[in-house]
Amino acid sequence: MGSWDELLQATVDATRVAGEIAIEARKHLKPELKPDGSIVTNGDREVEEYLRSALLQLTPGAGFWGEEFGYSPPTEDGFWLVDPIDGTSNYRFGQPLWGVTIGYMQGGRLRVGTLSLPDLGIMLAAADGLGATCNGGSLAQIPPGAISDEQLIGHTDLRKMRAGFPGKVRHLGAFVVEAAFVARQQIRAMTAGRVKLYDAAGGIIICRELGADIRHFDGTPFDESLWCEDKRCMPFLIGPRDSNFPFGSEG
Repeated sequence: MGSWDELLQATVDATRVAGEIAIEARKHLKPELKPDGSIVTNGDREVEEYLRSALLQLTPGAGFWGEEFGYSPPTEDGFWLVDPIDGTSNYRFGQPLWGVTIGYMQGGRLRVGTLSLPDLGIMLAAADGLGATCNGGSLAQIPPGAISDEQLIGHTDLRKMRAGFPGKVRHLGAFVVEAAFVARQQIRAMTAGRVKLYDAAGGIIICRELGADIRHFDGTPFDESLWCEDKRCMPFLIGPRDSNFPFGSEG
């Protein structure tokens, strides 16, 4: 690929096909329980198998980390991060709040990201330094400033909530949905407590390109290069710059 915008367009195309595969897989859904008690379906596996093939054709030699089929580390050719269906429980039970998300890293930084909510007809995309779009149209920058009491803040892990968090609580069951809603300014901010980088990569670069502040609860900036191993990220916020979020203690 010759430029980030060319790679982004190819990634958008692959993401769109992945959403179509997931919708088709619902017609013959076969849910199972993983050892950790979470749900996996044939849809998750079919989508990830397709994306592994399609994305590695774009960047031969790159590393690839998907939720269902394991981890190969970053290389000088880059690193793909894929959650084939984020919000599998929502997907399995016929809710529309699920999505496909992809991130591509090179040089320790996210360069390209996509996030598709197929049942809602939403496709978000971003490339490093090029801004972010929704269904091909430019998204507005996220205004800085405080999170007011009447504004919504999503919490992907309610166990990480503490007294003093601003805003009204929402829990939608999928990082990709809450990240999309932050990007579209349908919720003011979101927190994440137990995600791995493949869950978050697409949403992070999209929101970053819109001017969002992305920080851990102790106030340190989110650095994706620290989370490229198979481990969970420390809790973090995606929200407006200069907010009143109570940074200062991890947990």
